[in-house]
Amino acid sequence: MDAPPPPGSWARAGDFVGLVASVDGDQVTLFDPGARRQQQVPFARAQLVPAAAVRVTLTVDLPLPHGLNETSLRRWLALLTDPVLRKRAAGVMAEAGLDDGAALPEVAMDARALSDGVARCLCGATTPTAADVTVTCGTCGRQAAPPVAPPE
Repeated sequence: MDAPPPPGSWARAGDFVGLVASVDGDQVTLFDPGARRQQQVPFARAQLVPAAAVRVTLTVDLPLPHGLNETSLRRWLALLTDPVLRKRAAGVMAEAGLDDGAALPEVAMDARALSDGVARCLCGATTPTAADVTVTCGTCGRQAAPPVAPPE
C-alpha cells in the first residue's frame, strides 16, 4: 500500500481485521470493536477490506415496567445482545440466589446490505454515492461505507 488507509476504513493485517483507528507516521492502529482489541502495524502491511452500508436490526420482546428510563433499557439490551455478558449475568444472579429471568430474553438479529444510494459513516452522517463507490465523509473526514448495487 502506497499511502496509509484512511480513518474509518476497514483493514486487515494477517488474520486481524479492524477499523483504522489511528495513523501515526508509518504505523496504523486497527481496532476490532467486537473483540475490543487493537493492533498496531506498519501501514505497508495493512490491506484495505471492502465494506458496505448495512442496516442491523436487533429485536427482543420484553416485559417493561412503566417509567423504565432509556439508559436502563439500553444497558439491559446490551447485556442481552452480548453472549458473554448474558452468561456472566446469569451466573452472577444464580450465585446470588436470584432468578436469572433478566438474562433469558432472546435477541434476534437481522443484517441487510443497503442499496439506497447513500454511504454510511461511523459518525452517523450519510453521503450520496453510487453503489460500491467509497467516499470520504464530508462531516468528519472518515471513510464512509458505500451502498451495494440494488438487487436485479
